[in-house]
Amino acid sequence: MNEPSPMALGTAPFSDDRPDQEQILLMLAGKWISGVIHVVARLGIADLLADGPRTSDDLAEATGAHAPTLYRFLRASAAVGVFAERPDGRFELTPKAEYLRSDVPGSMRNLAYFYGETTVWNCWGHVMDTVRTGEAVGPKLRGGKTWFQYLEQDAPEFAEVFHASMTALNDARAPRIADSFDFGRFPVVADIGGGQGQMLSAILRRHPSVRGILYDIPTAIKGAGELLEREGVADRVHCEEGSFFERIPGGADAYVLKAIMHDWSDAECKGILRRVRKAIGDRADARLLIIDGVLPELNEWHYSKLMDIAMLVNDKGAERTAADWRRLLEASGFELAAIHPTAPPHGIVEGKPA
Repeated sequence: MNEPSPMALGTAPFSDDRPDQEQILLMLAGKWISGVIHVVARLGIADLLADGPRTSDDLAEATGAHAPTLYRFLRASAAVGVFAERPDGRFELTPKAEYLRSDVPGSMRNLAYFYGETTVWNCWGHVMDTVRTGEAVGPKLRGGKTWFQYLEQDAPEFAEVFHASMTALNDARAPRIADSFDFGRFPVVADIGGGQGQMLSAILRRHPSVRGILYDIPTAIKGAGELLEREGVADRVHCEEGSFFERIPGGADAYVLKAIMHDWSDAECKGILRRVRKAIGDRADARLLIIDGVLPELNEWHYSKLMDIAMLVNDKGAERTAADWRRLLEASGFELAAIHPTAPPHGIVEGKPA
């Protein structure tokens, strides 16, 4: 009799105990896992389990789902450690599933919801087109619109989900980033493309003498007032609506761009950075602070090496190495002053006027 495969024995997914062939098989099934988690997140299953275990029939009634089908999605979720199925037929939260609740710091629920958005998901069905042409597929699936144009004009539901997911990610990362660099040396910090103000709030809480400018498009900055009030910094922030493709507000001593540059091609990034350089003018002590991935060379694992492909396929974006950042800054009127470590997967790329 053949010895049971580790896959049959329930060895944890992606465990080094698995044979290499099985690990590749599970990697290929990654989109299945993502799709399953998208469904349970969108249905709000983790919120429904916050008060204790429930059966799949109960959860189906609460969500309007087909009960036998929902059971199969819950069973698959439990197989990868998201929820756990009890012997009595009820499902319960696991430590991983806690991050699919809406009300926990660092919640991933909206991000899981966003990852299943039709055009984001369908990009991967056309990925060979991108490899052959170098062109992003996303705009073609969205009628020629960039992701942000599409959110603004056609997908208000997903605009809300997307911006909420970015805020939730910053719940954990923003305080760590704020602690890892001396933002306090700048009297005024402008957060360009700063969404609802999570990053800027973390900086201002650490440095009571600093004032802020929050700048973003209307759908992104919506709700910022409430967040800034909650964080106790609203009286030190000037909120301004606008596009960094048109102008950058003046009057700041540091310009922060967190997780912005990776959305765009080098040509578009140069345009944004040159507008920042124009806003800085002749103030040699002002700084550009790009908070984004800094890819390691060769074979070292880094989350952003996969994010790089997602950004490319979806909207012509890119993740960059230190050498890439240097070239981009030098082409935009800046000199690379330093790259500072901060909360993974990000670094802080500091540019000074050239």
